[in-house]
Amino acid sequence: MTSRSESLSTKADPATVSALLKRDGLVLLEGVHGRAHVIDLARRMVTPWQHRDAESDGVTVISDRGAHAERPGFAGFGTGGLSPHTESSALAIPPRMLLLVCGAPAARGGESVIVDGAAVYADLLAEDPVVIDRLRQPRSVRFAPGRWGSVFTTTADGCVSLRLRLDDLAYFTEPVQAVLPKLIDAIRRHQRILPLKTGEGYLLDNRRMLHGRNSFTGQSARVMFRVLGDPTDAITLPTGFMPRGTTLPVGV
Repeated sequence: MTSRSESLSTKADPATVSALLKRDGLVLLEGVHGRAHVIDLARRMVTPWQHRDAESDGVTVISDRGAHAERPGFAGFGTGGLSPHTESSALAIPPRMLLLVCGAPAARGGESVIVDGAAVYADLLAEDPVVIDRLRQPRSVRFAPGRWGSVFTTTADGCVSLRLRLDDLAYFTEPVQAVLPKLIDAIRRHQRILPLKTGEGYLLDNRRMLHGRNSFTGQSARVMFRVLGDPTDAITLPTGFMPRGTTLPVGV
């Protein structure tokens, strides 16, 4: 797997994982072979959620389920591409972390796509601060019926939290619609393509990173194992990412 940093094995210690998540919002993984291995890794890093699609162990098996993917909110169970997004944006408090591991790659396509929201934020702020102002406005995006919010939210200690979906379930007010093309262009500029192989994956901060995938084809079934949840006591995360030019509060 090509990356800017070395992938960690499943023996990575929580302190190293915490430092990488704080710095990059992302940890790349390798050597995670099989569902049992995924569960073992997750339990050391993530307190699993019982997500709508998860089984009793907290693992969601993502694969092509045919017509099931045509239902609103279930596109991940098809073969189409997924726009970069944060996970479970319709929830009042989405899961903080996402673990994704490749059980089997697609014959063609299906590469994972990740985007650093901190880089997108800095890019837009430098290009046109008005764009950031509009993306920070409260109740400017509806993520689900009755669930209003904003793309970027400033936390009490000055960090920034990201929430985004670009599918048919999202509704953007007119001021946000006007700057949406600039947001999408910035996302494209900062996207990274990860052609995950069997046993490779990533752990990401869901308040900072966007994730998606390319469409795929072929007879070989693409299988991914996903775990959503919050950090275990061994993992320490800030409330969000700090805009460039500022620093995290002491002790975070």
